[in-house]
Amino acid sequence: MSWPKILKTALTKKEIDDLAKEFFGDMIKVVVDIEDGSIAAGCSLHADAEQLLLKHGSTQENIWGANYFPGRKKGERIEYTALINIRPRKGNKSQFVQNTDIRKKVGNIIKGYFEE
Repeated sequence: MSWPKILKTALTKKEIDDLAKEFFGDMIKVVVDIEDGSIAAGCSLHADAEQLLLKHGSTQENIWGANYFPGRKKGERIEYTALINIRPRKGNKSQFVQNTDIRKKVGNIIKGYFEE
């Protein structure tokens, strides 16, 4: 399977574990489009998944990156950080998704594909 890819369905626990091991051992980088709910995963750089979503019609303002850690307990599996999140002109001055509403949307999309 070629990564990154846009996910169409939720991943199984085995698929999640295998994907984490393939890239970082304990983490999966993901990028979501908070407008249409699409998600791209499986990359060394968030920018690779970002480009894939852009090629498939997402707009930059709706794309946010995060990291998913399947080995952590629920509630601690998502880190809302990525270089692609730095957008000073849009009020996000760090890698962390600072806007609570955007962070909630990102988390809900990720949980829909990765939570078992």
